[in-house]
Amino acid sequence: MSDTENELTLASTDDVKSELKKLKRVDKSSMLDCVIEIPDQIISATESAVNYDEGDIPLDQNRIHLLGLGGSAVAGELLSDMLGSKRLISIYRGIKPPSEKSGLVISSYSGNTKEILDIAPTTIGGLRTVVFITSGGKLADIAFEHSIPIWRMPEDYQPRAAVGYSMGLILGLMEKWRIISGKQKLFVKAAKRMKASLSNGSFDDHVLVRVALSIATSLKNKYTIIFHTHQCAGAGIRLASQICENTKKPAFAVTIPEALHNTVEGFANGNPSNWNLIFMSDQSDDVHMREAIQNAMVYFTNIGFNCVAYPAAGDDPFELTLSRLFVGDMISLFMAARYKIDPTPLAAITDLKSMQQTEDESEEEEVEEDEVEEISDIEDEG
Repeated sequence: MSDTENELTLASTDDVKSELKKLKRVDKSSMLDCVIEIPDQIISATESAVNYDEGDIPLDQNRIHLLGLGGSAVAGELLSDMLGSKRLISIYRGIKPPSEKSGLVISSYSGNTKEILDIAPTTIGGLRTVVFITSGGKLADIAFEHSIPIWRMPEDYQPRAAVGYSMGLILGLMEKWRIISGKQKLFVKAAKRMKASLSNGSFDDHVLVRVALSIATSLKNKYTIIFHTHQCAGAGIRLASQICENTKKPAFAVTIPEALHNTVEGFANGNPSNWNLIFMSDQSDDVHMREAIQNAMVYFTNIGFNCVAYPAAGDDPFELTLSRLFVGDMISLFMAARYKIDPTPLAAITDLKSMQQTEDESEEEEVEEDEVEEISDIEDEG
């Protein structure tokens, strides 16, 4: 069941087979396998959540605060899409959350994200319940030092490839904290249905795989902007970040209707040969929103832009969001195959982190030198 009104062309099974062969040649760390196993990640994380220590039940059960960056933060955005409420999860991307009685989840896959490590120790204490979600690293050391519960993810994943584990653990914790009730069962049901769908028949012939290749082919070697409604914010952000990281091409996500009142003016005066426009909406969006999107697509198509109506399949928000996640991840991998790019390495991100680490080490050395000089001065005075 599609939540868009536009018909999408399906790539042929033979074309899918050909592109998957190309992907296999460049996908050195098997990112494709990580995409296919997202339903298994969700199921495994849900089972693990039963045995983890949730600490004290938060005094304020209206929402949770989530502190994270990258895949850790987008997991919360995707869950907000599924839960149909942006008020249940407040996300702080490297910014200290407010000091109040809501439960706080601090998430870093590696456990070594500098911005998170800088903030984490300052959030501990008071009347707030805190839980860390990580695979280890320095964040785990902080947890042991301060007796903070750790909800562990498996090691040896790219952080963006562990999104299923992150979503499963966050939702499991929300159930234990009584922020929500019964949603975990719906999430697992959606994951099991997707797993069965991907396992039933040939992967090459799966409708979502074929539509992903069709969209990836239409995007060509251009920059991409994703216009999404609030109900699809997580899926839109995830798609943009996956295109950036897996294909090394610029992509941006903007929210409708706000973007129809500013962003569109810049594109209307731009060069259509440089940009792809993807429009992502949900069946729960009101009729005026959907009409506005259709009008925007017609307008930009008429002035020469490549416009794509993004698909989704499912019977509830959990299934619809998982299908958007899967299609987006597959689009990014098919694009990587077309450009003959290994999707795993992140050279710019690694270089920037290295620069920051070098600066931090220099500052530490300066502090140590100052301390040595102070000791020498004291000895001289003595």
